[in-house]
Amino acid sequence: MQTKIFNIYDGFLEKPAFVLLYWFAWIIFFELFRLVFLFANYNEAVQAGLGTAFQSLWYGLRMDMSAAAYVLLPVCFFVLLSNFFLFFRRKLIYIIYTAIVLFLILILQFADLGIFQAWGTRLDATPLKYLADPKEAWASVNHLPVFTILAGFIVLYLLLLFLANRLLESLEKKLQSGQQGVFGFFTILFLTALCIIPLRGGLQLAPLNQSSVYFSQNNFANQAAINAPWNFLRSLSHYTDPKTNPFVYLDPKEAILIRDSLFTSANHTTKILEATVPKPNVIFLIWESFTEKVTHLERDGIPVTPRFSELKKEGIYFSNIYAAGDRTDKGVVAVLSGYPAQPTTSIVKTPEKSSKLPTIGTTLAQQGYNTAFYYGGELEFANMKAYLLSGGFKKFTSKQDFASKDQNSKWGAHDGVVMQKLVEDLKTEAQPFFCTWLTLSSHEPFEVPVESVIPGTDNVSLFLNSLHYTDAIVYDFVQQCKRQPWWKNTLIVIMADHGHRTPATGKKIDDFKMPVLFLGGALNQQGKVEDKIGSQADIPATVLAQLNIPSNSFVWSKNMLDSTVLPWAYFCFNNGYGFVQPGNYYIFDNVGKKPIEQNGILFPGDVKKGKAIQQLSFQDYLDK
Repeated sequence: MQTKIFNIYDGFLEKPAFVLLYWFAWIIFFELFRLVFLFANYNEAVQAGLGTAFQSLWYGLRMDMSAAAYVLLPVCFFVLLSNFFLFFRRKLIYIIYTAIVLFLILILQFADLGIFQAWGTRLDATPLKYLADPKEAWASVNHLPVFTILAGFIVLYLLLLFLANRLLESLEKKLQSGQQGVFGFFTILFLTALCIIPLRGGLQLAPLNQSSVYFSQNNFANQAAINAPWNFLRSLSHYTDPKTNPFVYLDPKEAILIRDSLFTSANHTTKILEATVPKPNVIFLIWESFTEKVTHLERDGIPVTPRFSELKKEGIYFSNIYAAGDRTDKGVVAVLSGYPAQPTTSIVKTPEKSSKLPTIGTTLAQQGYNTAFYYGGELEFANMKAYLLSGGFKKFTSKQDFASKDQNSKWGAHDGVVMQKLVEDLKTEAQPFFCTWLTLSSHEPFEVPVESVIPGTDNVSLFLNSLHYTDAIVYDFVQQCKRQPWWKNTLIVIMADHGHRTPATGKKIDDFKMPVLFLGGALNQQGKVEDKIGSQADIPATVLAQLNIPSNSFVWSKNMLDSTVLPWAYFCFNNGYGFVQPGNYYIFDNVGKKPIEQNGILFPGDVKKGKAIQQLSFQDYLDK
């Protein structure tokens, strides 16, 4: 009798043991890949403190358990069926399911490593917004050792599949010897119901989210605690344009009062243009990834942007400006519309919203300016062309306007080719004109059509070398403009579309600081440095004030040459923002709902300023 009871007891445990061991195997897989993430980003882990970084293994366990539980649910269903059907007691269906899931999850894990090194964020649904054009998507990654990565992926996949097969072979007996029939069915049904606990991250009231695994003041350590596949799938499930504002931190009336106080001014503008030029030509040169960090950087004794340093002596250099966001589509909207970037989306991707923005192109076209936009790539990327068409631009030059031999970049035509066409076109352009040129050679894959000056094949060297190339092209452009009869009536504004993570400084704020330089024969002063804190979004109001054109419709843009305007800048990234003012700054993470980087003494009112701008600018985006 005793032996029979123990046999029943053993049979009762066999199938639950199969389910639990399968779940544990996936948890171990996710933990091991967290180690891979830490070693792949070893420098960041060292900066965070290795002890702190490796604590992510413990704090991220909840999210790993949740992700593993999602993988487990179909297996529970198969085991339920095994109580009545012999087929589901065999290894075959489990190894097929595991092979499919492992393949998909391994793709997400590999993608996450690349995304973090490029953008500094874990994998979410954001890259899907940039996959509309497969050619451009390929151009973004083909500078990587794709075949090496692919080979590594295949080897790792086959190795893991081999281990999974061995595991399932050892567990197959548990399916066959476990309790069958109705009793076994309800046993596994109960265990399946218990999966809701790890799925939602525990028994607490609020279900698991990213902030649930945040544990440190160091943002990298918090990021390391996130499970990449879990994060991607959650983001995918929320991959719709929000209908409500997720960034309501303040009472709306208080937020409005704070915002209005930040935009106060008495309209005391310093004039930097010759009074004899009533309608100067305006050229915007938006330089891809032109981060301020490189303007005073040398590599192996070679200055990265020596020509830009020379041009600074001829104009007015704004040394304390911050990009509105971290993508080209956000930067172009900030430059042309003076509009803040959005943390979790981009207004340019929604033409029905972006068409309602004011643009400097439309404003100048109404003043009789001839407008044109130049770009060596495809303007359709991220719905950019729809925004520009509604933004007052009448003439476009892009990739298809160049001969095949001149499409010498993965993206289209390199900056040198575009520059020559722009110079030739401007020779016959009717004045006054407003022309915008968006460069592309310093975009990944950082290739240039000339021999490298800064040596090295690592990502940092390639990036710096591409900036060195465009630096020479920009200088040549200015020199050729000087030889034109319209030079004395022209203002050129050189700026970035956004900053860049490279070269890393250990401070996220440095990734958003960007150069802005006013040049041209229409200037009445040279060699001046303006160190007032400002934003990329302040460029439209600043330029229009110099042209004596009202900028009332650009409500989010400040005149940086108005002595009574308050010095501050707001910028945002994937799901957070930064606020900079004299004496202090902070960077706020909307997931953890706390600052992740700061400097200087912060008072509650300082934090409220950034919150007010984020809250109201995002509400404005929703209302359009």
